[in-house]
Amino acid sequence: MTVSSDGLLSEVFDRYRPGGTALFDLTELASGRVEDRIAPADEVLDESGSPRPAWHELVGGYERRGRARLAAAADRLAAAVRDDGVVYNEFDGLDTVSRDWRIDPVPLVIDGAEWERVERAVAQRSQLLDALMRDIYRDQKTLSAGLVPPEMVFGHPGYVRKAARLEVAGPHALFLHAVDLVRGPDGRIVAHADRTQAPSGIGYATIDRRLLSRTFPQLFQMCAPRPTTSFAGMLRVALTEYAPPGVDDPTVAVLSPGSVSETAFDQAYLASTLGVPLVEGSDLTVRDGAVYMRSLGKFKRVDVLLRRIDADYADPLDLRTDSRLGVAGLVEAISRGTVTVLNTLGSGVVENPALHTVLERVAPVLIDEELALPSVPTWWAGDDRDRSKIVADVAAMVHTNFRTGEEFVGPLLDRATRTSLAERISAEQWPWVARPAETWSVAPTMTQGTPAVPRGAVRPASVSVRAFSVAQGRGYAVMPGGLGSVLVDGPEGSALHAVAAKDVWVTSAEVGGHVSRVSETRTDASTSADGRVPSVSTPGRSDIAAVASPRVLSDLFWLGRYGERTELSTRMVSVTRERFADVQYRPWMSGGAAVPLVLDAVGQVTGTSAYLRTDELTGEVGAEREAGDTDQVDAASEVDRARPTSGAGPETVRRDIAWLREPAQVARAMTIIADLTVARSVAGTIAHSADRLSSAARTVRDQMSTSTWMVLTPMSRALTDMTRAVIDARGSADPDGAIVELGDDLGRTHDAILHVTLALAGLQAESMVHDAGWQFMDVGRRIERLVTLADLTRHLFGRRHDADVEQVLIEIFLVANESSVIYRRRNRGLYQVSAATELLFFDEHNPRALIYQLTRIAADLTALPESVRSASAERAVEELIAEVRRSDPADLARSDASGRRGDLIDLTSTLAAGIRELSDLLGRTRFSTPAAARPLWAGGSGIAP
Repeated sequence: MTVSSDGLLSEVFDRYRPGGTALFDLTELASGRVEDRIAPADEVLDESGSPRPAWHELVGGYERRGRARLAAAADRLAAAVRDDGVVYNEFDGLDTVSRDWRIDPVPLVIDGAEWERVERAVAQRSQLLDALMRDIYRDQKTLSAGLVPPEMVFGHPGYVRKAARLEVAGPHALFLHAVDLVRGPDGRIVAHADRTQAPSGIGYATIDRRLLSRTFPQLFQMCAPRPTTSFAGMLRVALTEYAPPGVDDPTVAVLSPGSVSETAFDQAYLASTLGVPLVEGSDLTVRDGAVYMRSLGKFKRVDVLLRRIDADYADPLDLRTDSRLGVAGLVEAISRGTVTVLNTLGSGVVENPALHTVLERVAPVLIDEELALPSVPTWWAGDDRDRSKIVADVAAMVHTNFRTGEEFVGPLLDRATRTSLAERISAEQWPWVARPAETWSVAPTMTQGTPAVPRGAVRPASVSVRAFSVAQGRGYAVMPGGLGSVLVDGPEGSALHAVAAKDVWVTSAEVGGHVSRVSETRTDASTSADGRVPSVSTPGRSDIAAVASPRVLSDLFWLGRYGERTELSTRMVSVTRERFADVQYRPWMSGGAAVPLVLDAVGQVTGTSAYLRTDELTGEVGAEREAGDTDQVDAASEVDRARPTSGAGPETVRRDIAWLREPAQVARAMTIIADLTVARSVAGTIAHSADRLSSAARTVRDQMSTSTWMVLTPMSRALTDMTRAVIDARGSADPDGAIVELGDDLGRTHDAILHVTLALAGLQAESMVHDAGWQFMDVGRRIERLVTLADLTRHLFGRRHDADVEQVLIEIFLVANESSVIYRRRNRGLYQVSAATELLFFDEHNPRALIYQLTRIAADLTALPESVRSASAERAVEELIAEVRRSDPADLARSDASGRRGDLIDLTSTLAAGIRELSDLLGRTRFSTPAAARPLWAGGSGIAP
């Protein structure tokens, strides 16, 4: 550790310095609110300004690295987060937006001896809340004795009346418990909030540890924090132990609200870590009083559900009738004992912060012990004495309405608002609780975006830790560490909220620690004497097989389609941009008139023409021409003919490419190319398809290779950078000129996207199990490739064009379909529509050909399990194959007197319509999920159609 001559830490920790009771300036807090604050406790330095023993290795290691290396490490950590696709969803207006998860490069270190006391206290608190929950839904002794006011229970939204008749298979009503811990100014660790409804964060805590240990491997080995990975193993064992009676090999699943949930990543990563399926309500059904999972046209019994949806959304029949997240009949299945739901319904009632005022007096009654982990000082407005204090000190407290979730920070309210709030609390009383304004302990942070944190340097910020415990035997096992948070002031004066996560390192004297376990009995069948998880036999294949419900199959199908759509759109736009660049400053070049035609064709194929108005560029170019049969064009002679003759140059421009001399038209063409790339809100653009691709991948995250996100991330980054460049260009003094200058940037963006889509295709082909889900994904890819090829062919060659234009169209067509090299090798520079269609329609060995797509679709459909095979779909594909084989390349190239290629138009139209119908057929018969249950009185006239 580097220390200056006067005893101060140097460089990286330069703002941590001794100075009486305050170890640093309060103005340096990452949370800028300093009015009326008491000096917070410091996690790093003791009263003398020296690092605490637990922090010695970490502080020394960071100082030796210096700011430059730490800044570089922070960048690597942020890149690793993006590569692993670690995100947190936020609701932004009308849509859900995925934000990169933020991990602070500085972990929070906790002394092992102190943590042992904390874990015992957390385990005891879990036992107390478990006992309180059982009492609330059973005997209600605490309510009868007046220990718990009934308003705290029946007035809280987490109370579920129907839970009173539900039994739990295991010994605990509270299976999984999380508690947010903070350290007050006096140095004591207290409970700030209990999370018992559907605790989140285990997945995030696990990935935080993995990424931070990879960023600082040597430092991690030197500090040797106790591992957290075995907690997931303990959780997996505990889940199987809560199976209904008589079930020896239970099927366990994680019930998720879906990919738009705030913590969707956490749910998917936890399910993957546990090795169990991630399911949504639409994947499940209740039959004969038991819960089943839809899988490949069959139904598989589910025995245990780890619930990640709020209890009142769990069953639209017995609970909230407007819920689209739950399973109709789930409450009945629980009451019959055929399925165990954890945490059990109604567990959210003990999250009520008002209960913090009664836990100390309830503990001796329910568990015969004094409360070891005190709560943050709390006052309940339902009590006359507490209410008087709250109203008198309204300006100094944080006020929460546990009924509505409203929160007000007294010190940040103006006088009128404080008066109004005091009057409201006095009138409403029981839903309100108050706590003193937060002054929690601080620890080093390098999180950019918090005030006054230069790159590579640390500054103090308030921190908290979410600790996790899981029921084991007659006690609870506690994760050695947890999910740390960097806290700053919330928006518009709300209470402190997290802006970044912190890995929590609990020091240990021994390397290779274990999951902490505190219970009334030190050992049981689930845990050995040293606390290690015993070996667990791997469940049967049917238990942990990938979910193949209609929803998952549909998501994989569209993953394939959007992946292919992104690639094909990029190829079409990229080759158009390249040709436009060729003729932009050399309008005498051959085929300049083809650019508007191609742009319009791309607009028609992608469905963006109406929005981008691509047809406006075609003008006279698309008009009928009086020309002879242009089916055969000698490329060499055309190039010679296009070269300027003596005296020819930029001023020698033919009528059909006059648009290239008009700056506004040139800018318009480049604007269309830019919009085709970055207009996210327009269906069919590259950005829109890429967003849908990423979204589809997130919905089946538990099915994907862990390398998927490393592949996808550069695409998102490239599109974001390009979008910013387009916005800047449009806001410049000369928007038309600035847009035209973006050609090279667009080229680099297209290259980056192609790299991603090609890598993704290879990853899917070589790293995914070729099961039913993969086969449907491959069908999706083939359908998209076939539809795009058929539509592009029709729009480019449905009418005959001048010889030089048609040559360029064929060149672009071949490049867009990755077939130009083989075409040139076979045809020696002769560009013919018949030759191009022969290669891309009829060559069964060309993976880009129409017939190849159809035969692959047929093979995929045939390879499906019998339960999901579709005779009608297979028959439809065979009919399309026969239609292609009845056609002749020469007939497709032949045009009538008006220049119309009728056979080509008919065949491509038939193929496109047929393959779209196949997609719809699969959607109706294989991907459809049951309609959401509605109450009988909801909507409609009541008359059957």
